[in-house]
Parts: sequence; structure tokens; C-alpha cells
Amino acid sequence: MEKGFAAWNRTVAELLASEGQPQFEARVESALKTVLEFDVFMVFGYQGSSRPNAHYYNIDPDRAATVIDAYAAGPYLLDPFYAAATNAAMRGVRRLRDMAPDQFYSSEYFRRHYALTGIRDEVGIVCRPAPGYGVVVSFTRPVGSPAFGRRDLDAVHAVEPVIRLLVERHYAESGATDQHHEQSRTPPDTINACLDRMTDGLLTPREIEITSLILRGHSNMSIAESLHIAEGTVKIHRKNIYHKLEISSQAELFARFISELAV
Repeated sequence: MEKGFAAWNRTVAELLASEGQPQFEARVESALKTVLEFDVFMVFGYQGSSRPNAHYYNIDPDRAATVIDAYAAGPYLLDPFYAAATNAAMRGVRRLRDMAPDQFYSSEYFRRHYALTGIRDEVGIVCRPAPGYGVVVSFTRPVGSPAFGRRDLDAVHAVEPVIRLLVERHYAESGATDQHHEQSRTPPDTINACLDRMTDGLLTPREIEITSLILRGHSNMSIAESLHIAEGTVKIHRKNIYHKLEISSQAELFARFISELAV
């Protein structure tokens, strides 16, 4: 890892010169590598419920099949970074483990997708190039490596204003073509719409809301706190949901959800 003010200045100068050019994302990666160490580097663009646009990644095709392609096929809807990118009020540095629901790391999304990526820890910079268009510049460390520490996060926060400004300028035109997709809705709405189609009227609006939170990795207690209802009420709803859908586990629920997205 290159260190020092000179290395940062050199890479930022190269980054400025590459704005609007194909090598721009690689220059962002180089600039960030002067202040911290990481493995995978990705730039995703998000617009509403549409499949994300993988603007750039630094991994080989075999690994990209899981980290990029499988993610964009549907699981992205359950990603905390998707929720951040489609929330117009959110921008700046975000760490996955700080955003994740309380049972995220035991959820089916984590078990059947994220755990397969080989990623231990992930930090992203949420950028807003245009109304309704969010770009996440994310960098990760692999299983077996140290997680990002306080010094790493301090370094990212220190350079974030420059990186975010340049990313927003670079992608402003990408988001400008669809500015009518202003983000007035929150991420759960997209998931709820999919669940409504999947269950074809079997579930009540409240049951759909709870199903969405289950899929994203919330415990019964977390769901109760989010919806301001008793935990016992959540348990009853959960039992009714499984009964109506004729399933017995979160694994079956996740499989049904992903199958619906593939239609």
C-alpha cells in the first residue's frame, strides 16, 4: 500500500484527468489504495427496483459470476447497500456491518449469497450523481483478513468528499436520462411489490411487510421494534405467513422470493 501525501496527490491528479474517461473507475481504485488496503473493488449504479448496473469491478470472471452476476440477478434487493443507494437521504461512507439488521449474518441472503463471495467486511461510499440514481463505490476485505478498523474508516472519511464529488460528476449523465424515477419510495416498497406478486393476495399488507423484514435479516424482536408491535404478535404473523405459503423455513421463503425475481 502506497502511503503519504505525495502518493495521494499523484493519484488524485490522474483521477481528475480521467473524469469522463473509461479508466476513471480504475483511477478511483488507485487513489483509495494510497490510504487503505482492500481486495475487491466495485462500483454499482442503482435506480429504483431495476437490476443494478455494474460499472466496474476488479475481479476475474469466475469470481465475478458470484460476486457480480448472481447478485444482480435478484439478491441485490436484500442488500443493505441497495437500501442505502435507493434512499435519497443517505450518502457518504457506510459500513455493511453497521447497516445490517440484527440477524443479517444468519439470514438466507447471507448464507446463500454473501457468504459465497469470500468477503469478510465491506465499506462503501454512497454517491448521488442525479435524482433517483445512486452509485455505491465499495471495497472489501476477504475472509481470513482483518476487518476494516477505526483507522481505516477515518482514512476513508477523510478522502470521501473528494471521491464522492468526482464520482457524482462522472456519473451525472448516467442518471440524468431517467430523472423521472425520483426516489420517493423506500427500499422495502420494492420488496413488498415483489412479495405481493409472489403471494397473489394470500398475505395481508402487514404480513407482506413482516415477510420483507424476515428476508432482509431482522429477528422477531427487531421486526417488533420496527413496526411498533409486540414480539408475540410478530411470531403469530410469522406462523400464519408460513402456513399460508405452505413453507416451514426461511430457506424456503428465500427460494420462493428468488424464483419470483427470475420470472
